Amino acid sequence: MTNNIKFSTRVLGMMTDVGKKRKIDEDSILAAELLFGVDAEQNAFKLLVVADGLGGHLHGDVASKMALNSIAHTVVPHLLDKTSFTRLLGEGIRNAHNMILDCANKHPELSGMCTTVVCALVMNNNVYMANIGDSRAYVISPDEIRRVTKDHSFVQMLIDDGKITEEDARTHPQRNAITKAIGVESNIEPDTMRLTLDTDEYLLLCCDGVTAHLSDNDIKEAILDSTNPQKACSCIVDMANERGGTDNISLIVLGTEQR
Repeated sequence: MTNNIKFSTRVLGMMTDVGKKRKIDEDSILAAELLFGVDAEQNAFKLLVVADGLGGHLHGDVASKMALNSIAHTVVPHLLDKTSFTRLLGEGIRNAHNMILDCANKHPELSGMCTTVVCALVMNNNVYMANIGDSRAYVISPDEIRRVTKDHSFVQMLIDDGKITEEDARTHPQRNAITKAIGVESNIEPDTMRLTLDTDEYLLLCCDGVTAHLSDNDIKEAILDSTNPQKACSCIVDMANERGGTDNISLIVLGTEQR
């Protein structure tokens, strides 16, 4: 699935690919432009979501789609309320969690389904974010790439404790073990944050099917060397597949005007 959507002064690229090893694509992605009222430019939002239905778990594709729907249904009706957007995104993730648990309880054949999520609400240059699991968000500028989310994973715990390095984590035998996900525990608390995106910076949301095969520098170069965000998405997917494509590959890139 590919698309190329222009959001006012920025261009959006998005892509999801099954990869080389999986039989089905369990990831789901959403990018929506939302305009409200006669003064729409002052009330323009972009809602971006990447949900990675966990491979090896039953019905990860169902869980990722349910997460997208729940987040959208939670966030969109309240965008004009005087509320915290980060709180609203976090509420969307918690609602998705409760919906998936409830669905699994009512339908035993869906028991065990779960998903990670990273989502962003963009208004002008302000970015409000929430995440749970190991799907990530990055900001890329001409000078650097920086990860702005923190993985909820076993290897991240080892990194935090100083037991392994970031490079060690890439080949650790338990690198796919996550400590938080939608649909796993009775209660969850996602991370939330706010940041400002400069005019020459790109925002990337992606699943671990990207980061399993590409280094941060690979990602930075692919985005900066591409003529637009959609071509950057295609380049990143191709690179991940060339290096094994061991998982589904999904990403959204919000960046500058086409060059």
